[in-house]
Amino acid sequence: MKFSITQATIADADELTSFITSIWKNMEHREWFAPEEDKDYIKSLLSTYTGIIWKAIETVSRQTAGLFIVVFPGKNSENLGYDIGLPEAELCSVAHMDTVAVHPNFRGYGLQRLLISQAEEALSKTQYRYLLCTVHPENSFSRSNMEKLGYTYIKQALKYGGLPRCIYLKKRT
Repeated sequence: MKFSITQATIADADELTSFITSIWKNMEHREWFAPEEDKDYIKSLLSTYTGIIWKAIETVSRQTAGLFIVVFPGKNSENLGYDIGLPEAELCSVAHMDTVAVHPNFRGYGLQRLLISQAEEALSKTQYRYLLCTVHPENSFSRSNMEKLGYTYIKQALKYGGLPRCIYLKKRT
């Protein structure tokens, strides 16, 4: 199976919101995924350049197979840099490798890693040196993927209204 990875635009907001909602509704462990991404959030993220979204399209069916959201938190209180003790001057160098969602029909094709790798390649040309993400402690598949991609477990913390999350860091030089 082949996939085309493209950067999403504001015109994709409705489709991406529906995609995320459908993935979340069909998850066995909903607490593993914190879907805060409504249409207004996605439009705001894309229109204010506080984030980038990549989507994977299966080339034959043209169906959305997955998506990946990167958020640039700046000095927002949700910046994971605060959790790991980054100095104030470094907070604007943080990118949150925020949300990955893959449609069940397309799991097992390495899309999570493909989407993250695409994002990392794009970020390599920017000031973002601290790539941070959170993963539910019991989500061994995502934890393993992040570790295979070179992310290091830093600590566990309560995030997103009290949900346990492992914080991972990949520091670019």
